[in-house]
Amino acid sequence: MRILIHAVAAKMGGAGTYIRTLARELAQAPEHDYLFLVPEAQAPAIRGLAPHISLLVNNLCGLRRLWFDQIELPRLLRRERIDVLFSTANFATFFCPCRQLLLVRNSLYFSMLYREHILPRKNRRAQVAESLRRFLARCSARAADVVITPSQAMLYELQAAVPLRSAQVSHYGVDRKRFSPAPRPFAPQSVVRLLFTSLYAEHKNLGTLLRALPQLDAKCRLITTCDPGWEKIHNPIRAADRALALELQQLGLLELTGVLAGAALDQLYGRADIFVYPAVVESFGHPLLEAMAAGLPVVAADVPINRELCGEAALYFSPFDDADCARQLAALIADADARARLSRQGLQRVEKFQWSSHVRVLLRQFAGSPELFPQTVESHA
Repeated sequence: MRILIHAVAAKMGGAGTYIRTLARELAQAPEHDYLFLVPEAQAPAIRGLAPHISLLVNNLCGLRRLWFDQIELPRLLRRERIDVLFSTANFATFFCPCRQLLLVRNSLYFSMLYREHILPRKNRRAQVAESLRRFLARCSARAADVVITPSQAMLYELQAAVPLRSAQVSHYGVDRKRFSPAPRPFAPQSVVRLLFTSLYAEHKNLGTLLRALPQLDAKCRLITTCDPGWEKIHNPIRAADRALALELQQLGLLELTGVLAGAALDQLYGRADIFVYPAVVESFGHPLLEAMAAGLPVVAADVPINRELCGEAALYFSPFDDADCARQLAALIADADARARLSRQGLQRVEKFQWSSHVRVLLRQFAGSPELFPQTVESHA
């Protein structure tokens, strides 16, 4: 079979991590031929991986991508004699000439929490743009033969918004080889090192964490890649977050690393004592798995996706309550037994999330037919 992996939107962040990892995993699955359609940023990691993997590079966004998906892509599928299209970023080809699998990976389009707490703060133009994207995402989910979501929480949100032909949950994984959990001294130089890894965005809820820091009695320092000064994001709360971040930097409570990737990002986990994750809207939280794989105790916002990933291996705080965030952090800082317990449970928990399991689900769907998977929902960890 010839399978096209459509990932032109995978420019950075979790989408980029996903497509690079998927390519490496599929390089070990030579039963099919794969044609990856990716932006230039991802091409070097995929080019030359295996004889059965080929590459098309295309940088598309906005209306150009909409035109490509609906007009040019069907022609490409016919020309390349593609048997299965796997669209990896929320939007489908509505009149697809072959079987189509769609990965819905953006909770912003379907999250009630986002629509109630975050979207109303945006200007009218941004709200209209979000409504259009949500409409297209809904149409895409209806058009796909099979919808795949990376979490049960994401699927629940999606099912509440649109009827699906067939759907399957398939969790992502984490590369355990990247991390070497080992006993480490807690709070060297009497400074508790907190870590939060993410790209900056409103739904990452950075402000709640920043407001919690001064409330901690213990001397703490937050290390984060979630920089409100990042030039590629604009939102109504950015100015307030930047002002608060500057104040905390001057007090020595905050270290902004800038956007990191690869080994530079992985090394941050070795510098930390506690991982804190205030994000409130996610389809999947890669940093949570990375933190658990690194042996860090976790404190996270109390939302379904974070509980789905961490289970009992984390402490949780009310999502927008900075005082509760500070309370949970203070409790963990003061309790060495709790830190050790969460670290052990996290290492056990993360074993449930394997990229090989995710790819097995995809391979089964690539080889299947709509009749083999009628109206079923199956969860794979």
